[in-house]
Amino acid sequence: MALIKVKAEATPAPRRSGIVDIFRGKVVDVSPTSYTIEVTGDEKKIEAITELLQHLGIIEIVRTGKAAIARSKKN
Repeated sequence: MALIKVKAEATPAPRRSGIVDIFRGKVVDVSPTSYTIEVTGDEKKIEAITELLQHLGIIEIVRTGKAAIARSKKN
């Protein structure tokens, strides 16, 4: 998972939302100066959206490592 904060004023809304939708991301916070986008997936997916958003003005990126939990047995 990654949280990516991008500049609001430098990011045209249709372009930003198009990129977020393609990567099945979600805008989780909005302020007058920035948007925070949450995206989950493997390393290549996170790198790909980061590369596209770089041109729109990334302020900050926070990433997690792999996380998993075992599934329960079916009865």
